[in-house]
Amino acid sequence: MLKDFLTKHVGIFIEFTIIVIVTFLLMKVINFLDKKIRVNIISKHENSARLLSFCPILNKVIKAIVLFIIIASVMQAHGYSMTSLVAGFGIVGMAVSFAAKESIANIFGSVSILYDKVFDLGDYVKINDVEGYVNDISLRSTKIKTLDNSIITVPNNIVANSVIINYSLIKKRRMIETIGITYGTANEKIDKAIEIIKSVIRDNNEVVTNDNLVFLEKLNSSSIDIHLEAYINYGDLANFRRVRQDVIKEVVRQFRQEGIDFAFPSQSIYIENNEN
Repeated sequence: MLKDFLTKHVGIFIEFTIIVIVTFLLMKVINFLDKKIRVNIISKHENSARLLSFCPILNKVIKAIVLFIIIASVMQAHGYSMTSLVAGFGIVGMAVSFAAKESIANIFGSVSILYDKVFDLGDYVKINDVEGYVNDISLRSTKIKTLDNSIITVPNNIVANSVIINYSLIKKRRMIETIGITYGTANEKIDKAIEIIKSVIRDNNEVVTNDNLVFLEKLNSSSIDIHLEAYINYGDLANFRRVRQDVIKEVVRQFRQEGIDFAFPSQSIYIENNEN
């Protein structure tokens, strides 16, 4: 009787020891492969920073799957029903998924951002109404640094389902301006104004010189309007605004130098004198 008791419990102890050793070795193998993949494969990838951020969660998921398989196998070997076990895990999984559906959605959003290569760290983007530089990309959210140095955090499930404009991928950005001069401007001065605008565009090496339009657009209510349309060699808003400012300042400087007056909204009132 005692012999059977000892034999049974020694067998259980040996089995438990073997399971622990096998589990420990499998965890070590997973960690070893994880390290090798990070060093030899991911570190050489162009999106290594983002891929590395996904490694810890992937490591934990694989370990959880391995543990589940080991536990299920042991229980199956001892006569427990795998159908009941799987059903139990399914109910628990459903409860967890409902409780953490936003987090799960954010993780899938992160995967979508990663593999679609929508943007990278440092890119200047517009996500819905949020515009700025990509400051950080994590499993849960993307942080955008705006031009006024505010940090806006956008959940990745929202990012993945938004219309995104990546200005860093744009090589040039269009500038459209209407420059109004007064109706009292002489004909030769009108021609001079158009020539000044063309020369300012031509002399600025940050503006695309072979793809621009300058022409007399229309006679407005209080001005003669000259249309300026040109492409600036930057996609981000900060550089675009800087170059546009340089162009406008130079146009103003040369107009004043030539005595060409800018128009402003005004009205002329004519009084008719009726003599009886």
